[in-house]
Amino acid sequence: MQACQPVAANGVSCKPFGLYFFNALVLLLIVYLQFQNILGVPIKESMPRLSHGIFLVDKIILSFLFIVFIYVRFLGVFLDAKSQPKRSLKFVALLKDEVILFIPLLIFSLWCLISAVVNGNNLEPTVFGTFAYIVYFLVFFIFSSIPYRLDLIKKTYVTLLNFALFLSLFSIFQEILALTYPSSIYWWPNIQSGNAMWRMGLFRAPSLLGHPNGIGLFALFFFTVELARTSEMKQNRLRLFLLGLAVLFSFSRCAIGGALIVLFLLSSRFRKMIVWFLPAISIIGILFFAHLNSTTQEYSAGIFNYDDYRKFTLEKSLEVFKDHPYFGVGAGMYGGHISLRYNSPIYAKYGFDTGKYFDYLHDRVGSIEQQWLQVLTELGIVGMLLFTILLITPIFILRKLLKKQSDAFFKALSKGLMIMPFQMVFYMVAFTVSQQQEWLVPYFAFVGMFVGAQRRRMEDESLID
Repeated sequence: MQACQPVAANGVSCKPFGLYFFNALVLLLIVYLQFQNILGVPIKESMPRLSHGIFLVDKIILSFLFIVFIYVRFLGVFLDAKSQPKRSLKFVALLKDEVILFIPLLIFSLWCLISAVVNGNNLEPTVFGTFAYIVYFLVFFIFSSIPYRLDLIKKTYVTLLNFALFLSLFSIFQEILALTYPSSIYWWPNIQSGNAMWRMGLFRAPSLLGHPNGIGLFALFFFTVELARTSEMKQNRLRLFLLGLAVLFSFSRCAIGGALIVLFLLSSRFRKMIVWFLPAISIIGILFFAHLNSTTQEYSAGIFNYDDYRKFTLEKSLEVFKDHPYFGVGAGMYGGHISLRYNSPIYAKYGFDTGKYFDYLHDRVGSIEQQWLQVLTELGIVGMLLFTILLITPIFILRKLLKKQSDAFFKALSKGLMIMPFQMVFYMVAFTVSQQQEWLVPYFAFVGMFVGAQRRRMEDESLID
């Protein structure tokens, strides 16, 4: 194992943590996040304490990483007495790339506070509700504080790519086996059950993650980058093919839609095909979603209709929004787990505090599973605009860094990461921020690593000077 490299943002030695140990912990976190649902959800009713503990593990690791961030930013001066004989607190200044994200993050957080003041909300749910929105954006600053080595960024990506390929291969195997032996679908851990395991007559392969949406989004992350790599360099397209099949066999509408977005933005052939065959594609799309909705309703008849739940939450959300169009009802007051934890009065006020849909919200999913509706209802039109700006801000950071990249791999990785905010905007129609941690943690980690590598380059240049 190589000697510990400096990780403090001011260039001093950081032997207590070590860059490689830190990176190993990050890999562990990202891999664990993929399995968290299948480990915690099935035992939620039978062993609630253990289930709660499983869902706390990632928070504990993230908290440790935030401690590292504080240590590096504020106490890095204490790490090496020889390089810094005068022992005093010294905050390591933000880079310009960090300021680009910090400013909209601060403005968005202030708007959450303003919304709370206007509505007379308590401070505690406001703080936690705001934190729920921005927690994964803060991951960026953890990694941007660390002078990352470019070769370590590449090794990290390749390790996670190989993991994604393994999961994708297993997903493909499950689909083939299900077509041959339909009863084999019960061999694998699966959060879904009954007819929800099928879509359009095909098995929604969950791989080893317990839910098809999990493998769909995780494979999409690497499908996006690998497609960017094919445009930057000649390489074996087998990886792209396997990841694409895993996305397809998940039959996740959000994952498939995300794949179509990156194909449209990065593949000129795909764009030409869309233009030439747009009428036919439109007709097929209408028929596809009509069939999808009809089969979903048929499957859910007499049980619990998820589409009806989404329609109900849409109606209630718009009802709340009409009464609070500009400031919303405040962060942590509607649609998410924070509002449920603090018994927000908004549910009772709008007749959403009893019945099967509230039970499903409270006991099963913990959110209305539609991020844009939640933002619109909690923070109003202004808040939704600010959140959108915050979401696409990493594009400007990456675009700035891309101009300084000469290596084909890192140019491709930057381009892939630049596409992902557009995908996020799309699949936040059906997911919330808290349901995308499997995607958001690696995303902001890699964006932060790029800025951290820039920090390292600047420090090396200053040493040469």
